[in-house]
Amino acid sequence: MQKITDDIFDYTRDENRSINHMTSGLPQWVITAAFIIMVVAAVFTITPIDRWLKDYASIVIAIINTVGMVTMYYATMRGMKSLYHPLKAWWFVIIALNIVSFFAILFESALPEVSFIIACALPLCYLPLGALMIIWYRGRLQQLGIWMIIRILVVFLLPIAWYMLGIGLDDIIMDAIIVIIELIYAWQFYRILR
Repeated sequence: MQKITDDIFDYTRDENRSINHMTSGLPQWVITAAFIIMVVAAVFTITPIDRWLKDYASIVIAIINTVGMVTMYYATMRGMKSLYHPLKAWWFVIIALNIVSFFAILFESALPEVSFIIACALPLCYLPLGALMIIWYRGRLQQLGIWMIIRILVVFLLPIAWYMLGIGLDDIIMDAIIVIIELIYAWQFYRILR
């Protein structure tokens, strides 16, 4: 009988699984601009600017909430293409959902059900992608997977928990937690792509 070792199930050596930097092929200024846009989007969520832009300039808030994130996802997808599990299909789905989210923000009053469907679909994609990154990789790429899961769970479940506890959705503590998570999430992408 043949001896079964762990090497049969892992096609790379451990040291090759530790990914701390990826080259996307995009200019560095694009990565920096995407990071800044993600930071602005996170900060805007707790200011009156967010509500004002949704009411009077929905195209601006749709761009701010989408462009930075989609750029980082695209850059990460390109950076992972040479890895043994590039997860390209998952990145395509997440990018597509974020682009649909752009239109949902733009036409929120006319199509409120689209925003709800996107909000329910995002965790179904972010959670498996983050989990696969945690399982298959080490280093900063694994940390990015961890924060991808933390972010989607916090952004999705914290408002529900706050509502069920009777605290309300306009609580400064909840807003602060979400903004901090969003900022850490943006930093994880910037750190691995810079």
